[in-house]
Amino acid sequence: MSDKLREAVISSKTYKKGFAVHMNLFSRIHNSAVRKHKEDIFEKLKPCAESVGGGDILEIGAGTGANFEFFPEGSSIIALEPNRHMVPYLQENAQKFPHVQLKEIVLGFAEKMEGIPDESVAAVVCTLTLCSVSDVDTTLSEIKRVLKPGGYFYFLEHVADETETWRNSLQRRFDKQWKYLSDGCSCSRETWTHLDNAGFSTVSYKKFDLKELIVLCYLMRPHLAGYAIK
Repeated sequence: MSDKLREAVISSKTYKKGFAVHMNLFSRIHNSAVRKHKEDIFEKLKPCAESVGGGDILEIGAGTGANFEFFPEGSSIIALEPNRHMVPYLQENAQKFPHVQLKEIVLGFAEKMEGIPDESVAAVVCTLTLCSVSDVDTTLSEIKRVLKPGGYFYFLEHVADETETWRNSLQRRFDKQWKYLSDGCSCSRETWTHLDNAGFSTVSYKKFDLKELIVLCYLMRPHLAGYAIK
């Protein structure tokens, strides 16, 4: 399949709707595998947000709302999501976890968050999102723009394996096919290099292998979790 045809398929309404159904199911599997990692990240959100005067938390690539259960009590969430077919699942999960407030759903892309004002959010969160954006550097620049001074950006992503490993070779070999199956997601992205060079005042992360994922997800077992401070 040519790149042009692949892009046409991925951008179709039928594909987007089907992918939303898929993510609603997959998110449950992934949550069970990364629960401890997410709990460690999200428990820090409230004190970090309060350290910059409080306010809204922006989740980019909010998807089906799989993270709502992990947000601290009383969190006010702005959910940015490019796929409109995710919205019913977002709303359903917001009702399922009433300890958080879904303040607003913004249909848009992380690379150009026109609906989010400068220095307006206390924290930004993304999980399994930087693998899919078209431009990681532009996305990180936008995150810095919307964060309040001293605000925190928390992330949990699947990434490329270490170079010269068998899995890294497979990731690079099947990256195009993976993008077709996963709505533009790359399984060979070295996300940490972008974070290191994004100009945050502090960047801290750890890499780990998520062995709990099933065999079919072998290529996305390498993970990265951490935070950056504006």
